[in-house]
Amino acid sequence: MKLSELAVQSGVSTTTLKHWIRVGIMPAGQLRNRTTAVYEQRHVDRARLIAVMRDSYNASTAAIRSLTELIDTDGVATLDVMNACQAFALGTPEGVGTDPDYDVYRERTYELMRRRDWRGYPGAAERGLAHAPAQAAAVGLAYDVDELMEYADALEPLASRNITALRPEGSPDEVARRMLLAVDARARQLVAVSSLAHAAASIRLAIDRGVAPPDLAKPPRAEGS
Repeated sequence: MKLSELAVQSGVSTTTLKHWIRVGIMPAGQLRNRTTAVYEQRHVDRARLIAVMRDSYNASTAAIRSLTELIDTDGVATLDVMNACQAFALGTPEGVGTDPDYDVYRERTYELMRRRDWRGYPGAAERGLAHAPAQAAAVGLAYDVDELMEYADALEPLASRNITALRPEGSPDEVARRMLLAVDARARQLVAVSSLAHAAASIRLAIDRGVAPPDLAKPPRAEGS
């Protein structure tokens, strides 16, 4: 296909595609003659992946290059690509896996993993779960292992269904694109549910204290009821 067709199939402008090729995050096409190059499905997959990293994560060229260089490594395993996507999506700082300031949070993560027989060490998700409780503790939200277990009780059944829906097959670029979209959508959904639960708890407390009417902020009745 020509560059114009690649632009149509990927949803990315020819100007942007040329820029991505120039900075080295998009492979060049196969030269047909001195002025014309042709492109394949792998170029479509790469362009769609970069678009997700740019649009959903506001990623820098350097961050995009880090992931695409891994994908382009000969013999890279799908699990390695998925781990790299988690590292990219979580944005966990370098050194969390060894920084002594995170010792207590790493141990909580390891204890959670031991109790549930969760595998994933060493990995981006494990490091992320050492980093996130540290951030929470800094604003007064300390989560111990038992509280993390409550979250895990709710999320583990969902994880199996999510993995099935993710379909970890196809080109590495397509696997990475679907995973990054899924991580972003899942995070937004969890934050939205958590926000609604906190809003409801605040309203319930106000009602219990008698400073708000008992019918405050109820959702509309279901149709037909």
